[in-house]
Amino acid sequence: MTPSARNSTPRPEPPVGPLTLPRRLAWLTAVLAVLLVAGSTELGLALSERARLEDLKVESVDLATTLAAYLTRIAPTGEPSALLVGLGGWSRRHITETTAIAFVLVEDQLLPAAASDTSVDIDPSEFDRRALTEGAPIAWFRDGPLPAQEVAVPLGGREPYGVLHVTVSTGRLNEWAHEERQRALLLALGAALLVAAGVALLTTRWVGRPLHSLTRAMAGAHGGAEGSPEAPEVGPPEFRLLARHYNDLRDALVLRQRESEARAALLSLEDRARNYDRLAQAEEIAAAFAHEIGTPLNTMSGHLQLLREDLRRGGDHHGADRIGLLLAQIDRVTKIVRGRLEGGGWPAPEGERVDLHQLAQRMLRFLEPSLQAAGVQASLAPRPAGPTPLSRSDNDLVEQILLNLLKNAIEALPRGGHIGVTTGARDGRAFVEVADDGPGLPPEARSHLFQPFVTSKAQGTGLGLAVSRRLARALGGELSYLPSERGTRWQLTLPLSE
Repeated sequence: MTPSARNSTPRPEPPVGPLTLPRRLAWLTAVLAVLLVAGSTELGLALSERARLEDLKVESVDLATTLAAYLTRIAPTGEPSALLVGLGGWSRRHITETTAIAFVLVEDQLLPAAASDTSVDIDPSEFDRRALTEGAPIAWFRDGPLPAQEVAVPLGGREPYGVLHVTVSTGRLNEWAHEERQRALLLALGAALLVAAGVALLTTRWVGRPLHSLTRAMAGAHGGAEGSPEAPEVGPPEFRLLARHYNDLRDALVLRQRESEARAALLSLEDRARNYDRLAQAEEIAAAFAHEIGTPLNTMSGHLQLLREDLRRGGDHHGADRIGLLLAQIDRVTKIVRGRLEGGGWPAPEGERVDLHQLAQRMLRFLEPSLQAAGVQASLAPRPAGPTPLSRSDNDLVEQILLNLLKNAIEALPRGGHIGVTTGARDGRAFVEVADDGPGLPPEARSHLFQPFVTSKAQGTGLGLAVSRRLARALGGELSYLPSERGTRWQLTLPLSE
């Protein structure tokens, strides 16, 4: 898995809730269907009601005109008795929602002369006077609690003597319209619900399922394109095409990821090959160097031994001890050179018992000149209480490891810095810890620890830590970097001596 795939964290999915896309579309369709069907139904009913009122108006005018002609024929001069007889016979032939009253002109006033129903008691209106004056029928609609169509027709032929007022009630018509409106709205609501159910079913099948499958496939791609599932091609052609494009993109990403991993592996192999070349060159140089310094080292060792004897005879035991430290290091270097010349590598560990506390104390004494020159202080923690833990290792190789760690600490610290060395035993292992209060290792250097020819210092080969870890493992131990809040901390663990 690539680092980008490992570091990619899936975002939390937003809550969907009960109103999914198919349900939202169903509710929207239901509301729109109710509005459209109810609106169109109401408009149709309004137009139908208006057409009925127009038809009723025409019929009412025809009815009133016919009745006026009949009354004029039987009462040409407007006799009230004749008008009453004519209206009485007419009322028995028509429905009760229609009433008529005849007004006669008496001294420029319209007075009621006869009516189809004795309960009819109305005063002449301005429309009645206009019909009398104009000599033509006039129709109008009366609104209110008792809506009706009213018609005024002049009586008497060319010289009208009165007006016939006919009232046709529209109550029954309004009741029919109200009942029809209720039925239409109920039918509209039922149709809207059926449409909404159909839309919900179709959107669930055509939209919900493809979206759900595509979402699950995309959610599985957070762990990397290669391990992500393919999106099933389901649903309408548009969603099938979208799923096909997503699968093509996934395949392209998988191919690109594999190419990137192969390229990274190739670069790693090239880098390792370069390191091996540099190691081979270093081995060749080291062999030549070991051959050249072997004789001078033996000569120096001889002269230092003579100098130590002279100092002892002169009573300078402190100087003799320092010469002893130098001879010990020259002997260690001589063994390394001899091992390089004879076997081409480091000498095999001897497996002797080593007092790590005493060894660390000796190394700090050996590095006193370097510590003073760098202005750095070093201290060794007191020996732990109880039996002295001894390590089963090689004294010279452990010295080489500590020398590398202490040298790195001295070079990393500014003047006034401090190095602390601690020895002891823990969990069946002997250990030595070297800690400093310097700036510590930068993050980029931590990712390349123990790699040859990789160093964070301005000058250096980067071989010290790599060699130290290899020596520690050859001794059956381990060299580890321990994270700390400040500075750098190293721990060398070795097997305990039985």
